[in-house]
Amino acid sequence: MGTGLEFVANARRQLIRLIALTIVVSSCAALMLIAILMVITGNVVSLVSYAGVVALGLAGSLITLALLSRRILWQAILPMVTGMIVGIIMSVLLVPEQTFVALPFFSVPIVLVTLGRHRLSILLTLVSSIIAGAGLTWFAPSFRVEQVIIGDALPLFSSIGFVTLLVIIWLLSDRLLAISDAAVTLADNRAEEAEKARQRAEDAQSTIAQQYAEQQRLLDLVSALETPVIAIAEGVLLAPIVGHLDSRRAGQLTQRLLDAVYTQRAHAVIIDIAGVPLVDTQVAQLLVRTAQSIRLLGSRVALTGISSETAMTLSNLGMRLEEMQTMRNPQEALRVVAARAFDHSG
Repeated sequence: MGTGLEFVANARRQLIRLIALTIVVSSCAALMLIAILMVITGNVVSLVSYAGVVALGLAGSLITLALLSRRILWQAILPMVTGMIVGIIMSVLLVPEQTFVALPFFSVPIVLVTLGRHRLSILLTLVSSIIAGAGLTWFAPSFRVEQVIIGDALPLFSSIGFVTLLVIIWLLSDRLLAISDAAVTLADNRAEEAEKARQRAEDAQSTIAQQYAEQQRLLDLVSALETPVIAIAEGVLLAPIVGHLDSRRAGQLTQRLLDAVYTQRAHAVIIDIAGVPLVDTQVAQLLVRTAQSIRLLGSRVALTGISSETAMTLSNLGMRLEEMQTMRNPQEALRVVAARAFDHSG
């Protein structure tokens, strides 16, 4: 189903099509009746004018049916409306006795042209219908005819016109109600679709939040694996570093070490850099800043795993690791820390 405006426009076209078909059927019935009268009465010449009036309305409706799929709605309606107005005027002029029966039919062209939503055509139809209706009403009492050619068939013709008017009014009311019901249904469907879309958006947002939380857990796990902090003795922490140490990893290492020193009340921290492939000025400065942060919490820092190449590089760079004590490996650092702890206890 398309948009609401498209739906209403299509519904109006269907309504005009039904009304045009109704006029076509009633016109055909009237033409058949006139043909029968021609055969019965033999008065062909006099009845031709009546057949012309009916044919005029029939032609206008047929043209409207042909234009409905080709033109915009108000242009397609004009032939039928014009045929109806001219037909009403001509029928009253031919049969003055049916003036007040025909006058209500002027409301039909006004209603039909209103469905086209074109102001100029609506105004012209309204003015012409009012003028024609007022003129016919004004001159109706002065109409005098010695003989009505239709004769006894006049009530039948009036009945056909009256039934046609009732059918058109019923079609208008029924289709307009159907359009309003369908419009409400369309609005409800759109609201339901919007609610479903909102629910899908909330589900997607919840899924994204879950995925983000899972990714955050994975990042925390990776961070813990990248910068592990292990308690190897009471009050002693070991932080083995493997791979390149950049500012991000150094920040994570410092934060994890500070948290562990504070929560576990550690008095010594061993940082092992045996797995660091390259120690340059940047890495050395990162290690010094980490050691300074740890010492502020009252914990000593031991640096282990310095290879001969690393020692030569640091010496050539003139780096002095005064913030930490250097040892060959974590085992030696652990023995020294244990011995100092024993001496203090003694």
